[in-house]
Amino acid sequence: MSFVSKTYSINSVSSRLGGREGVAAVIGVGSLLAFAGALVAGSAAGRTKLVGIVSFAFLAMVAGVALQRYGRLTTPLRRLWATGLASGAMLASAAALLAPKAIGQHPEYGGFAIAAGYLLGYAGHELGHLVGHRELPINAAVSELTLHAVAAGSIMGVVYGSLPSLTPLFGYGVVAHKLPAGFGGAEALDRDGLPLLAMALPATAVGLAAVPLALATPDLGPVVKAAFYGISTGVFAHVALDMVPECTGGGSGHGHGGVTCGPDADRRRHHAVASTVAGTAVVFLAWLAVAA
Repeated sequence: MSFVSKTYSINSVSSRLGGREGVAAVIGVGSLLAFAGALVAGSAAGRTKLVGIVSFAFLAMVAGVALQRYGRLTTPLRRLWATGLASGAMLASAAALLAPKAIGQHPEYGGFAIAAGYLLGYAGHELGHLVGHRELPINAAVSELTLHAVAAGSIMGVVYGSLPSLTPLFGYGVVAHKLPAGFGGAEALDRDGLPLLAMALPATAVGLAAVPLALATPDLGPVVKAAFYGISTGVFAHVALDMVPECTGGGSGHGHGGVTCGPDADRRRHHAVASTVAGTAVVFLAWLAVAA
């Protein structure tokens, strides 16, 4: 087949799929099919605890997407509060639920891994702008969430033997991570005009990374575990801070949480700060209730 014919064929497929939106939908469907296969493989190999955890994580992120789509967040102030609550909750989850695990495995390596993970998230976001003009089917927000999900899934895979059962406390930790992430990713897809089906990629990425690694990875030392925990913490913290609502008085901010504050920008800034603090407080109070 000549180069011209190949180009024509690719363009024809892209046209039939609806261009960028169609490719994003195909990626979403492919992720769901691969995830179903991973669950079957994990169950057949006896990794039922891991299958239950990654399935719960998937449902928690789907719930976040549904909240963004059907939560009647129609006014700018409601959307600001939703974004701020999600950002604060994600930051608190990274700091309280993931960072101690990284430091606990090895203080220095865990700390450096947290820094590396944060810079990895930053680099992915900034360098992602370099290819923005290429109309890629997955935007920066979904890419960063997928990166974090892969890191989290890798942790689950390599430390499978020490994973707790899906108790209320552990389930709370999963929801505190995945529900705000689902909301924030869906919000970013809406702004970029991409289908919500693309959120299937980060929603399934935990299982797609965890199940194969659980089947293939031998027991690892504390330094390696600290690196996995730390990188996941750093990436997730970057996503949380990137979602912090930034009132610009018109147009969007630099992060995924940029909101148009309009002429009443000063009052909206108060709401932006209050919403992020409230998001952290909600996670803290929920942790107290579950841990009691």
